[in-house]
Amino acid sequence: MADTRKRIDTLAVHAGTPTPRVLGAIVTPIFQSAMYEDEGASTYHDIRYIRLNNTPNHLAVQEKLAALEGAEAALVTSSGMAAITTAMLSVLRAGDHLLVQDSLYGGTHTFVVHDLERLGISYTFVAAGDPPSWERALRAETRAIYVETISNPLMRVPDLDGVVAFAQRHGLVSMIDNTFASPVNFRPVEHGFDLSLHSGTKYLNGHSDVAAGALIGSAELVRGAKRMLDHLGGSLDPHACFLLERGM
Repeated sequence: MADTRKRIDTLAVHAGTPTPRVLGAIVTPIFQSAMYEDEGASTYHDIRYIRLNNTPNHLAVQEKLAALEGAEAALVTSSGMAAITTAMLSVLRAGDHLLVQDSLYGGTHTFVVHDLERLGISYTFVAAGDPPSWERALRAETRAIYVETISNPLMRVPDLDGVVAFAQRHGLVSMIDNTFASPVNFRPVEHGFDLSLHSGTKYLNGHSDVAAGALIGSAELVRGAKRMLDHLGGSLDPHACFLLERGM
């Protein structure tokens, strides 16, 4: 969990930096190695391997992301859509139902409309600023609710506190795409959201030279997402991790 006594600009610089520093390097080096020596991992998901998102570069940038949003854990992915699809597929199963904001980023909308149903997952679009309509759309099999802090591209803002209260009242996983707000303007976990998602390609990196994604939340939910991502293969390469850490 992040040290909330530190300002966000301090965390952006120092959180996640390897301690002790690698051979005294102030900047985290790029560990461009696919394989690592066997450390006696007890499960497949714990083996140190580039596709399993656990090289030193992954760990550094993930710790920084968790610190910036005041969360227990974070996971980086190869793109924002990789973060979004991994989060949804780690939470939802065949037969589940998703409530989803009716004003969505195009890639997310396409995934929900064209892919979730094929996997046996149903969905209902709801007006993000109209909490009473969410109650009417709720089903016994509803498992999660998904919104965007500031929608892309229409810039609509949901009733964020209402989403959290609704999700907690009905035992739903609350997921939010926090790309447009960034941790500077909104930290979803601190407000009660279960999973915060980002396209790191945009404000997190800030240099228009990286495609990356991030998934931030409780250790339990991030662990489940990592296991899903380990199988889906949407890992972020170490050089992109380095650039994302630099951008933040």
